[in-house]
Amino acid sequence: METKTRYRLQHEREAHGWTQQEVADLIGTTGLNVSRWERGITVPRPYFRAQLCKLFGKSPQELDLAVPGEADKPIYDPAIPPNLLLLARDQELAWLKEQLSAGGRHDVVALHGLPGVGKTALAVGLAHDQEVRAHFCDGILWAALGPEPSIPTILTRWGDLLGISPERMSHLRSDEDWFFAVADSLGQRRMLVVIDNVWSANDALSCAVGSNCAHLITTRFPGIATDIAGEGATVIRELNEHEGVTLLRMLAPHMDHEEQKVLDLVNAVGGLPLALTLMGKYLYTQAATGQPRRVKDALERLSRAEERLQLHESRGPLDHHSSLPTERDLSLQSVFAVTCQQLDNEARAALSALSVFPPKPNSFSEEAALGVAGCTVNTLDALLDTGLLESSSPGRYMLHPVVADYARVFLA
Repeated sequence: METKTRYRLQHEREAHGWTQQEVADLIGTTGLNVSRWERGITVPRPYFRAQLCKLFGKSPQELDLAVPGEADKPIYDPAIPPNLLLLARDQELAWLKEQLSAGGRHDVVALHGLPGVGKTALAVGLAHDQEVRAHFCDGILWAALGPEPSIPTILTRWGDLLGISPERMSHLRSDEDWFFAVADSLGQRRMLVVIDNVWSANDALSCAVGSNCAHLITTRFPGIATDIAGEGATVIRELNEHEGVTLLRMLAPHMDHEEQKVLDLVNAVGGLPLALTLMGKYLYTQAATGQPRRVKDALERLSRAEERLQLHESRGPLDHHSSLPTERDLSLQSVFAVTCQQLDNEARAALSALSVFPPKPNSFSEEAALGVAGCTVNTLDALLDTGLLESSSPGRYMLHPVVADYARVFLA
């Protein structure tokens, strides 16, 4: 039987000028129960603990109401998306687990790569990995940012998960106040903090809480990844030909007699996982009708770049892409358009002009790029910084097939 007097609970009651019976009346119990709680004879049930915390605007810890062992339970952010199909990423996953589990007080890894290459899917797979959860025994926090993130909303959710009292929350005014409040509540917890889809280094740093936590960043911008993580920045590449065919066949298993067309589609989208996923689901839907004509028509449609780019799927609130407005469906056009909106007119015109070059794995020289696009090296650098233009070797560049298609169809 517990015998430790709860002086904090008693002090809060007395500070409000309430009797034990008045507290009991306010939360719907008896004065005897309140007396026994204060003397440490019994523990309030979860419902009454919640009512006491609400009444006094304090956390369970601040009222001596924390139950031994509860603080040791891991916290898994409900914002962590459901686990996704993760194909041919075993090597990347193993590397990530090694880097983030290596120890130290400031572990930061940043993944960068094209939109749709699978950065978020890899981060989600890591967050659900049992070995990762065993290592980060205090739990995992998740922040989905995008171009216009609500940092206060994210920090408020984290504060609630970490048990910051309503009274303290009411006095937090700025993002900086929230940052330090969350960091203070984290204490020495060893957690994994995933900051997904970063468009601004400052936004990422506003969520990089916890001096003893490891941080995983995902971004489409190579410069942001390097700025935040230094040597911990790593590029996530598209799938190779074999991996792409395997994924497309897994999603659309009725393509056994269309081997060459499946291979052509994989090469047409350069092995980009999002493109393969959208096409695979579309082909599966058409095959499910039982009409071979529908599959043939679908393959013909997908052979055209404009059709591939506009192929879309609806997303609900739980799996909404953080780069896009909530009312928009997910498509290759939408995820690349939001990046191109960050470019000025000269950069968009240059990207359109560069689409005349054969796409990756082919490359072209800087001299040829400047001549064809009629732009400066600063414009090429701007395209590199967005990740839309890739550097293949000193003085040479590449365009991914989907980037080239988008630029040719929508930026011309």
